[in-house]
Amino acid sequence: MFMNAKPIKGVFSVIDSFAIKSRNEFYLIGELTEGEIESTWFVNIPLNKSLSITVRIKSIEDVDFTQEKGRYKLIIVDSDSESTELLLGLNIGNETVNITIDGEA
Repeated sequence: MFMNAKPIKGVFSVIDSFAIKSRNEFYLIGELTEGEIESTWFVNIPLNKSLSITVRIKSIEDVDFTQEKGRYKLIIVDSDSESTELLLGLNIGNETVNITIDGEA
């Protein structure tokens, strides 16, 4: 779950994050600002300048909001109750995360 430098395939600007605990899923909503993203790749959530948590992408959905012209991406990751609490505690939002092919689930 922790990682150091890996080749970056994409950059994702997170607007907000949330969990649905009954589904054991954690969600990151935002926009892909650079590169590409695919399911089974990894989101790298920075803890500091040299250490990140990696989570494997389960699936990606397009999301449209009422009264907005933009389309957003919803990254869905599997998350047990302990991981969910950790990710919620990080309060991931209004930040940029890197997407990599390699990581530790």
